[in-house]
Amino acid sequence: MQKSCEIKSPEKRVLILPAQIPKVSNRQVYFLFSLRQVEDILTDAPVRPVPFSPAYIGGVFEWRGHVLPVISMEACLGFEFLNTQKIQRLMVVRAAQNGSTQKNVDRMMLRVIPPIQMLTLPIECFPVSDEWIPEKYLAKGVYEWENKFLVAVHIENILYEGI
Repeated sequence: MQKSCEIKSPEKRVLILPAQIPKVSNRQVYFLFSLRQVEDILTDAPVRPVPFSPAYIGGVFEWRGHVLPVISMEACLGFEFLNTQKIQRLMVVRAAQNGSTQKNVDRMMLRVIPPIQMLTLPIECFPVSDEWIPEKYLAKGVYEWENKFLVAVHIENILYEGI
């Protein structure tokens, strides 16, 4: 019997956005971010490619005087990416503020597709295995919610270890 859990956070709200990957166990996968992690969502932003960069880096974008890497969360986690014709947006996310970092990167941009949902916490969910995620260290947790999977992304590991 699975034990119920509630995702709790002092922010009280989260954003849930669809992953652009095939269904897992016949369930759609979504990424989960706290509202405090998200700084901006842009609809039209020119991304500049970076030659010889890893496949999960789609380029860089200058945002408010900062050059930020544009990351494909799906490729970063090791998933097969579904190429969609939906209009993409760029979402600026930040890592937890733990003082200065080795690489001085505390933000990145993610390519996302609508719909982006905002939910108020707590939400009822159940922890499940992350065995189907190729790069497990980049996920803080995986939860079953309304017959979907929610993946809480470990932004700090992506920024400080993955780049």
